[in-house]
Amino acid sequence: MFISWYWIVAIVVLVVGYIHVLKRNCKACRHDREAIYKGYLRVLDEVKKLRRVGQGD
Repeated sequence: MFISWYWIVAIVVLVVGYIHVLKRNCKACRHDREAIYKGYLRVLDEVKKLRRVGQGD
């Protein structure tokens, strides 16, 4: 069965586009995860400060 060259090109374009979308989504997820982690660390610092103040009384 003969496959035309344009079908091969179409499949390659689809695969490259799919990989591009996956990479973009992974970067967005990593950015969100880092932002959430920074917020978590900020909250932990505040809790530690409050505990130190409470122990000083």
